[in-house]
Amino acid sequence: MGAMSLAVGEYRDAFRGTAYYYARFRPGYPEAFFALVAREFGLDGRGRLLDLGCGTGQIAVPFADRFEETVAMDPEPEMLAEAGRTIAETRARGIRLVQGSSADLVRLKNALGVFRVVTMGNSFHWMDRAATLETLSHMVEPGGGFVVA
Repeated sequence: MGAMSLAVGEYRDAFRGTAYYYARFRPGYPEAFFALVAREFGLDGRGRLLDLGCGTGQIAVPFADRFEETVAMDPEPEMLAEAGRTIAETRARGIRLVQGSSADLVRLKNALGVFRVVTMGNSFHWMDRAATLETLSHMVEPGGGFVVA
């Protein structure tokens, strides 16, 4: 049990001090990506999005107008702070920032609720993939799905 806590702690600290640079220098996703996901899932401004491992908001912010609510979740407070800055600058609406990781999903799933789409951009490889998908399978509405980018 101690080793597991240490590993989670190491992950939670893995990106400390990088958020500023991620927000300014990490390439964003092309509009074609957002258009493809919108078309495949028939996005029409309804439903909810969970962007798990949201980082600085590179997926959550551009998708905000395609959902009623977006939950942007990341374990690193500095990443969430940069996401908050981007949300304010772009005046994106309907985005709720939540500090937590995929390991917190079991504990938070009732509070988080059900989603139409769950995105994981450049974050899925950091997760316990089987456990994450098992938990998320109970958090996605019928006809919804997962996007790993």
